[in-house]
Amino acid sequence: MKRFILFLSVILFFSYSSSAQDSSYVINGNLEKIKSGTIFLNIYKQSETFKDSAVIKNGKFQFTGFVSSPYFASLTMPDRHNDYFTFYVEPITIEISGRGDSLRLLSVKDSPINADDKLLKERMKTITQWEDADSKIYEQAYKDKNTKVMDSLDNVDIEILAAKRKVTAAFVRDYPKSMRAAMAIVENYSYYAEASDVEPLYNELDPKIKNSPKGREIKKMIDTYAKVAIGKPAPDITQFTPDSTQLSLSSLKGKYVLIDFWASWCGPCRRENPNVVVAYNQFKDKGFTVFGVSYDTKKDRWKKAIADDHLDWNQVSDLQGWKNETSNQYGIKAIPSNVLIDKNGVIVAKNVFGDKLTAKLKELLK
Repeated sequence: MKRFILFLSVILFFSYSSSAQDSSYVINGNLEKIKSGTIFLNIYKQSETFKDSAVIKNGKFQFTGFVSSPYFASLTMPDRHNDYFTFYVEPITIEISGRGDSLRLLSVKDSPINADDKLLKERMKTITQWEDADSKIYEQAYKDKNTKVMDSLDNVDIEILAAKRKVTAAFVRDYPKSMRAAMAIVENYSYYAEASDVEPLYNELDPKIKNSPKGREIKKMIDTYAKVAIGKPAPDITQFTPDSTQLSLSSLKGKYVLIDFWASWCGPCRRENPNVVVAYNQFKDKGFTVFGVSYDTKKDRWKKAIADDHLDWNQVSDLQGWKNETSNQYGIKAIPSNVLIDKNGVIVAKNVFGDKLTAKLKELLK
């Protein structure tokens, strides 16, 4: 889970539904110490990045364009590789100002979304520091190839996510009319969550926010989670095996099945694979099997990972990466993820990893 959950949350942070009609934005900039030059604007719109540039004259610059809703954005300048300013573009006129010798120290005025973002960041400050320290430990462990330390940090990730969700819930209650509150729900509940986690927060939101593109995105998330909740029948999956034959999840009815969402390029997935192998070998003769769903795009790499990790169970993929049909079908926005179903295809557990998986199987397959 480590690092990859973070990557997914960044993608979700950048993305925003674009179903609403675009409206104009104006960004007026004023740099005290930079009188001339070029400045670049990057707007992160879901799977694409919109790029623009402006000339600085007497310390002033301007960007204009159209957006449907707030989008995450950044300002950069040539030859300043680690110096950038991040903010949200929204369909209004905003002012960005500061000395300019450090872009990170710029500030935004006349922007509700950025003002609310500042409040949320202050509430998250301690958790952000904790996460940054945790990331440094992980980075060193990765360099040292210390899988034991990397695995141990998975539990820390879970604790950090729980802390973020606690802050998010309080922020939503305090600022139900804020679009930033709705965005925080998506950022922190789009993976490893249930409808029962998200719906109470959605219900706190102001009707105007609920009816916005982001509000509708949250409602869709809730509806998806509800369809794949524990006690619900698992939606059928039909994709291709490595030898290009079709295989359906429903063909395994009569066994307990772990639907294992993974990819060859996902480090945390590969570290979890030995745990799944142990569970498979221990319970395969007791009515248990695994149905692997890969989020790969390259068949050769997928097949090599299956062989290297000794994944001796059914595997399928549509080789569409994150566009795999199951991503929307099951609400999979982070991997590794898994869903455990019983002999009748009913979901009995979700996201059980390591010892928790074997413990659950011991409970079910007495």
